[in-house]
Amino acid sequence: MAAAAAVAACGYSYAATAAAETFPNRPITLTVPYEPGATTDLIARAMGERMARELQSPVVVENKTGGNGIIAALHVSRSKADGYSFMLASDSTAVLNPLLYKKLSYSPDKDLTPIGLVSDLPLVMLVNTSLPARDLKEFVAYAHAHPGKLNFSSTGIGGTFHLSGELFNQMAGIQMTHVPYKGGAPAMQALVAKEVQALFGVVGSALPQIKAGNVRALAVASKERLPMLPDVPTFAELGYPNFIVTVRYGFMAPAATPPDRISTLSAAMNTALNDPDFRKKFGDLGFVLPAKSSPQDYAALIQADRKMWADVIEAKNISLDN
Repeated sequence: MAAAAAVAACGYSYAATAAAETFPNRPITLTVPYEPGATTDLIARAMGERMARELQSPVVVENKTGGNGIIAALHVSRSKADGYSFMLASDSTAVLNPLLYKKLSYSPDKDLTPIGLVSDLPLVMLVNTSLPARDLKEFVAYAHAHPGKLNFSSTGIGGTFHLSGELFNQMAGIQMTHVPYKGGAPAMQALVAKEVQALFGVVGSALPQIKAGNVRALAVASKERLPMLPDVPTFAELGYPNFIVTVRYGFMAPAATPPDRISTLSAAMNTALNDPDFRKKFGDLGFVLPAKSSPQDYAALIQADRKMWADVIEAKNISLDN
């Protein structure tokens, strides 16, 4: 009886240990650096719901806004690295902040680790309808003929919209002047009101203005033409093969998170990405969703983007340090 009891105790101990090691066995927190209700918040929540079904564990969304994504990134980087905390990372979080701040309270390379790419939001070059340029070639010719006379709006200094305009300045050999606004809506309104002549914006939010005829789309910064703008050529088609610019969103976790738990989260993310309803809903909003993305895929994109933007930021001496 004593021997049987000992065997039973050992079996119970093993079962308890195995249960404790099962991942996940409690709610997971997904930190989002945007306000509740924003489009990026909605896609994060939709992914979280689908990942929760796959993981058979709740995914709780926590919004931590401000600081160009720094507040959210710092929070997640300091969270316990056990797989129960991850975040939706933007270009600012993963790529741009180390280039724009000399002193940054976190390192995306040392303190965070990629899980996978969630989506791209391709950019489109827009001009106001009073500009006598019907296509990109005419726009560049007009810019050369009127140096210093063209302005482009953006959501603020150091953001992807700003850097895209500076990158195109370099590639086309023109001199548009940057005019920052506090957010996408005022930047677009400035273009519609003809306060500025151009804007590099995300396709989804630009679609209503394009369809209403309030702005003119000259080119999309994606590898291929987009289904929602089939008549708008890519920059590559028009002689700028390296002008491929998207706003990227991916999932990242604390750096020391065990690889097997990163793999579990990545697998659940990929299952969620292939949900037909999810792809239809967010594809219609202008998101380009990968069929599959690994941590290594997302890491490679981060490094390639940082190399591209580092040259622009250095050339223009762009900084967000006070």
